[in-house]
Amino acid sequence: MNKNLLIKNQLELHVRDAIKTYKEYPLYRCIQEEINQIDSINWLVNNEITGSNNYKQEKLDHLNKFLNDSELHEGIDNLMNSLLDYNTEEIQANIAHQFISNLKEISSTLSDDKKEFKLNLLFLENDYEPRACFCGFDDENYEFKLLSGKEYLEFDYKKELFNGVGNFDFSPLIAPFLKFEKDIGEEKANEIELLLTSMGSLEEIKRLFIINSYRGIHNTLDKIKGEIRNINIPMRDSVHVLGNEHDMEQFTIYVL
Repeated sequence: MNKNLLIKNQLELHVRDAIKTYKEYPLYRCIQEEINQIDSINWLVNNEITGSNNYKQEKLDHLNKFLNDSELHEGIDNLMNSLLDYNTEEIQANIAHQFISNLKEISSTLSDDKKEFKLNLLFLENDYEPRACFCGFDDENYEFKLLSGKEYLEFDYKKELFNGVGNFDFSPLIAPFLKFEKDIGEEKANEIELLLTSMGSLEEIKRLFIINSYRGIHNTLDKIKGEIRNINIPMRDSVHVLGNEHDMEQFTIYVL
């Protein structure tokens, strides 16, 4: 099967599965499970930590507060229904502009000693903020692997053309999540993350939006691959585009 068709199918499967999982385990259900399990937690007490019963009750009070927060649950339900249509002209144009402008800028600053390598691994690496950078490597022995965000790519990282450069802004692609996060406030978002040890965290929902962004990037690259390959960066016959959070496992996005 065509490599890019495999990639597209996998990205779509991830989004479908994530939505299905959330419908089966929405936030209120995750919170209820935390409440049900609270008595089974081994609350350790030592010389520095006292009053474990008070701490346990405090956590229970917070969980019940969020369990009964109908506005929060409605907001997340609406968020899960608001994944952006990544095929709109505006979104596709934004992705195309960001890729082409960044890679052209990178090509203009590529030193002569780096040009002995040929790009075949292109990483779009995002951190905690909705911005990402580009990293490019040459591994002539690399063989195509369909990465699903659960494994690390092994490659010859010493053959580096560029690393941690450029600026790709995910904000337009994950706008509904960023708005939701702003609306509930950083303090409340952090408190929810700290309380939940099971699935259903806000970070998982954010990850869904990022994977959906990869779908949009995949479709855009399919349209502009010729223009990208004409940019003055030495490239091998196949350039594997991958996405990941900093130092985390990778997703395969496209093969140019």
